Amino acid sequence: MKISLLTDAPKHNLALMKLSAWHKANGDDVILNAPLFPADYTYASILFEKNKNLFIADEYGGAAFPDSQLLPEVEQMKPDYSLYNVNYSLGYTFRPCFNDCYFCKVPKMNHPDSKHHSIHEFYNSDFETICLLNNNTFQDPAWRKTFEEIWDLNLTVKDENGYDIRLLDEEKTQALKKTKFTGKIHFAWDRMQDEELILNGLRLLKQYKIYASFYVLTGYNTSLEQDIYRCQKITEQGHRPFIMPYKRTKLNMRFKDFIISCGWSRYETIQEAWDDLLPTSSRMKSKKHEDNYPPCNCLL
Repeated sequence: MKISLLTDAPKHNLALMKLSAWHKANGDDVILNAPLFPADYTYASILFEKNKNLFIADEYGGAAFPDSQLLPEVEQMKPDYSLYNVNYSLGYTFRPCFNDCYFCKVPKMNHPDSKHHSIHEFYNSDFETICLLNNNTFQDPAWRKTFEEIWDLNLTVKDENGYDIRLLDEEKTQALKKTKFTGKIHFAWDRMQDEELILNGLRLLKQYKIYASFYVLTGYNTSLEQDIYRCQKITEQGHRPFIMPYKRTKLNMRFKDFIISCGWSRYETIQEAWDDLLPTSSRMKSKKHEDNYPPCNCLL
């Protein structure tokens, strides 16, 4: 059989890598992202809801179809690393996240299980780097086993999804410090109501001299002042904020560009830089936008 795999995922797609491995093991030919290929059967794995009708396929899955799942015999396959030009192992040791944030798709996904898995289920000895796709590693009761397996193999971690700073304690922070990463570790400060937990996590990061990148959700239920406050606290500890607009309003995108520009680094505070660099007319518009935010409960 000729199998066509289609996706809008900008990087790798683990489900398609497993499907490819399963079909090749059964003697089928597999091709990736060739919509006009005359295939006997076509799978489309869609990440973004706006692309649900992008491809014509026999079977659809991915984040845009939260009830979709691979068959058990496909789920247990090691990924076909030849499908993508990657130089790292790729997979989950723990899939769910139980935080149930309204702005996040993860709690709505139909995960195959909530069990701990060994990295050896997807580890490829050809690679010295491993990419964990876990949605919340520290919610796994057996999280330390994951790190111990990584240490035993002397692997470097490619961090894409990050870690929940609200769950940090001495043991978890020590584990992160001991682990080799490509680039900076990722955390997030999404909600003002988590301030106490996040400030505690920031203190632990400072204590162990871990410098990270922080996703900052804006335009959901925080005001501009709260967005500036979170970025200020993050930068004071030597970390880099990365703005993630929930709504792509002019204000949210302007603030994202402002933080990316790093022009604020020449000022004592981010608030002072915003007041100085943003024209008066834009500040008035910003205030008008703020009035449309839903009330905050005090930031996927």
